[in-house]
Amino acid sequence: MNDKAFFPCAGFGTRMKEWTKEVPKPLLPIAGVPLVYYSFYWAKRWGVKEGIANSHYLAEELEKNLKKFRTFPLRISREEPRILGTGGGIRTALERFWNLEEEFLILNPDFILFPDVGFSPWPTLAEKDAYDCILYLSKIPPDANYTGLSLNHDKVEFSPGGYFYIGLSWIRGECLRELSPNKPYDLADTFRKLAKQGRLGGRIFPGEWLDLGEKEFYEAARNTDFGNKLGSEWKEFLSTVA
Repeated sequence: MNDKAFFPCAGFGTRMKEWTKEVPKPLLPIAGVPLVYYSFYWAKRWGVKEGIANSHYLAEELEKNLKKFRTFPLRISREEPRILGTGGGIRTALERFWNLEEEFLILNPDFILFPDVGFSPWPTLAEKDAYDCILYLSKIPPDANYTGLSLNHDKVEFSPGGYFYIGLSWIRGECLRELSPNKPYDLADTFRKLAKQGRLGGRIFPGEWLDLGEKEFYEAARNTDFGNKLGSEWKEFLSTVA
């Protein structure tokens, strides 16, 4: 059922340097709104009815804020004593709250997305038959330092190419069955395995995006109001989370 999403929020945010010494990266404000709330907004727009966010670094501060969120039920999967990585964090959360039969979106709060009108990240029935995971990609900007991916007949290949992953994907929990809960794993390893099996789909993201995962990117955008680019429902969303 297309109604769940996972939000990776446990990281240390080391690339943000002094900005994350006392504030977890997902709570860094953009025009006064915590970064992760931009992901929550699109999750709501795309019909998400339940979400999970993981926590580790400055977990208490992050959880204090996220527990106030009421737009849809949001469970918190704390990782302790060690951080579990992108794959381990999701696998552990599935064990705690959902199950391996779930299908869900992954929305990385590092990115603010501005999709074209009418865009939906949920796969069609044909895509569900063809793939176990779909990554949304964009062309690598000039002089950017992203891991290059190739797209061949709508399938992602881990070979040098002109595309990169923008942090939005759809995945089946079944893909993580071989991972053990409460142990660290890199989700990229799962993506690589699916690519070799021909089960990793790729779609070009239709719209614009903004990567705020680096200190200089964040500093350039932190006082910018993106309301006009987020659509008419943005103000209503903010009124429900204020």
